[in-house]
Amino acid sequence: MKTALLEKIREAAAEWARAHNVETALIEVKYSGVGSSIHVFVVARRGFENWWWSERDRSLFRFLHAKVNGPEEFIISSMNTMTEAEYEKYEGVEVES
Repeated sequence: MKTALLEKIREAAAEWARAHNVETALIEVKYSGVGSSIHVFVVARRGFENWWWSERDRSLFRFLHAKVNGPEEFIISSMNTMTEAEYEKYEGVEVES
């Protein structure tokens, strides 16, 4: 997957955050390694407190597809929008092998 497309998606996620008065701590967009699938990860310092996680995920998903998904199609196989507190819990979870 082209690095330019990943950067374009990251910039669109940042635009979405600004439009919704979300102060971000982290925006990460990565190629998943399978086909044209990507992973989108947004952590907010402020702005997600009054949103259900499903509402913010859906809003960002729709925005990214409307803004970026044209002739260079991609599939969002994983999307996480979290507050910093949620992110700290997420980071603290150990994966069992």
